[in-house]
Amino acid sequence: MIVIKKSLPFILLFILVFGCFLAAAETAEELFPTANTNTIDPLWRHAPGGALLGVPTIQAGTVVAVLEGGILKAYTLEGRPLWDYLARTSRLIPYVSRNREGTSYICQTDGTLIAVNRSGRELWRLKPGPITAPVISGWDGRIFVTTEETILCYTASGYLLWSNSLDAQAVAGPFLTDGGGIVAALENGELLELNPFGRVQSRNIGETPAAIIPVKGGTLVLLRNGQLRLFYSDSDTQTRTITTLRGSPLGGVSLENDAVILLSNGSIVRISLSNGRQSWSQTTHIRAGNVTNKDDFSMLWDERGIYIFSRQGATGFSADGRRLWTLNLTGASSIPVLGDNGILFSGGHDWILYAYRVENRSLARPVSLFGPAPEGNYSHIDPPSPSITDDLLRFNVSWMDRELQLMTQMIQEGTIGENEPAYAAYLKEIAGSSIPHNVSRTRPPVHVRHRMEAARLLGFFGSRETIPFLAELYLRDPDSAVKAAAAEAIGRIGTDPDGIALQAFAQTINVVNRDEQTLSAAASAIGSLCRFSGPPLSDSGIRLLNMLEREFMPSRVRSQARQEIASLL
Repeated sequence: MIVIKKSLPFILLFILVFGCFLAAAETAEELFPTANTNTIDPLWRHAPGGALLGVPTIQAGTVVAVLEGGILKAYTLEGRPLWDYLARTSRLIPYVSRNREGTSYICQTDGTLIAVNRSGRELWRLKPGPITAPVISGWDGRIFVTTEETILCYTASGYLLWSNSLDAQAVAGPFLTDGGGIVAALENGELLELNPFGRVQSRNIGETPAAIIPVKGGTLVLLRNGQLRLFYSDSDTQTRTITTLRGSPLGGVSLENDAVILLSNGSIVRISLSNGRQSWSQTTHIRAGNVTNKDDFSMLWDERGIYIFSRQGATGFSADGRRLWTLNLTGASSIPVLGDNGILFSGGHDWILYAYRVENRSLARPVSLFGPAPEGNYSHIDPPSPSITDDLLRFNVSWMDRELQLMTQMIQEGTIGENEPAYAAYLKEIAGSSIPHNVSRTRPPVHVRHRMEAARLLGFFGSRETIPFLAELYLRDPDSAVKAAAAEAIGRIGTDPDGIALQAFAQTINVVNRDEQTLSAAASAIGSLCRFSGPPLSDSGIRLLNMLEREFMPSRVRSQARQEIASLL
């Protein structure tokens, strides 16, 4: 009894500590219900009709995947099938990417690039050649496409802006930079950075790197001997060695001023880019030899933590290196992907798509049917050339004729390139010269013919950043022909996730004075926007088209509205 009495405080202390441990474990289980997910049952499973190729892509509440047999398939995050798209005539390359509006970009083995909207409707197809990496979407909807020989940039509607021939095949990247351009490392040891308008900055690495990571202000190059070198974007020559790792790096991710590197032995290490110090190191589910190249794994670092994915499974860590969960997979045909809501998707060789709940946390993003807002705006990059905007003759008729003809030729050739900022600014000056706040004694309105042509040309290399200007032009220019040209340009651009153009069209539909030319052009543009984006934007657009089909509208307007509605069914 004496022993028991003396031990009683220790027993009570043990019970108290153990109770706190259980409470903490329960709390951890609420946040990370799959801390040991080796035996977790799938949240749902579905047979898509083929093995998955490549990594599925999640965006705004849906997941799409490329399947064997040339099929692109879409699901809700709850597992409900949405639509199938069959790419006829050729098999698909195992890459799929999506832009903010939900458009999927896929490529066939014969080199045909296809854009498919969020409802499974084909928008356009081009033939740049077989792609060697997923298509990258820029801030304004433009896309960067990489083939073995070329990097090309298209508008969201498929108009070529520029192309750049490669001296060797890209072995790392391309990735989107913090300036809205792209960076890639080539097989010949060249580090290639292109701004959004195709201007090239090339540096010699000295050898073929293991991987590259875009970081703030530059690119982190991972050499096979473990050395990490930082190449600065604002300098052709300045580089800095960060540190040398004890192991061979395979790839990594960065956030703010740190990077997490995956080594060939399956471990990860967090490195400060400021001083090269190692914060922590951890092992993952990956074992040495399971991962050998960039197509064998993927990594993610966001506000929730750091995640490593491979066909063998996935591992999650907190930013300070604590292991959150591990999921081991067998028979996976593709690298899994983690959604914003904590659901992980994996496709198997058994032709089953699996969904696992690995976390109950979600990213702190506003609920939206579109993807995340762009990180920047191209309108503020590379101010227009003084040779155009400051020339006193730039509104001379012969000057404008020459410049507009030159732009037309460059659009046809796909060589707008570095001229884009200056040309866009010049076209806005011409097209918007009659808007009341732009009219002055020193700069009277330009003739209608030139205003129309300037607005029309903006549609060929404009972007969603141009939509607010064109919407204002549609509303405020006094001439119906210019309004119609602005609407035509909006339809050609195709992207309007914020509904700015639709609001402008709605204003003119509801006024008493109904101009046939203006409203016919609006109907055509509304149809184009609906076809590009699909629902929910198309729901609003169809309501406007139904208004344009009413009996008191001009016959030409009603006919155009009926034609557009029919094309959406």
